[in-house]
Amino acid sequence: MSTPKQVPDFFSLQDKYGVCRPVGEMTLERAVAAVDDALRYCSKNNIRGLLVNVSGTSGFPSPSLTDRFWYVTKWAETARGRVVLSMVAPPFMILPDKMGVTFAANRGLQSEVFLDEDEAAQWLCSVCKL
Repeated sequence: MSTPKQVPDFFSLQDKYGVCRPVGEMTLERAVAAVDDALRYCSKNNIRGLLVNVSGTSGFPSPSLTDRFWYVTKWAETARGRVVLSMVAPPFMILPDKMGVTFAANRGLQSEVFLDEDEAAQWLCSVCKL
């Protein structure tokens, strides 16, 4: 678990928002934890937006609906309405109906998912007014 002074793995600051780019082979649980740590860091340090790009990860298949519900609920609890999440993922991980985004909205986490990091950054900046 990260504290405000400990910068999480895979985390950096880009302008006025945080960026989390986990890379390499890892379990789904490890990837989820990396995002959760970044959300916690942003929340505790008043960083309003977080862009996450999981395109560089491998080692797990596209998450099931149950997995998506689990990690989105976890992230929403961590963000506590203080952080907006913009996610970049490869096509095989994004459901056509973007059910993960719906789960997030229903849990109080404002989010969107994209194939392109530039689009994700533009959306995040427009939503957070950065």
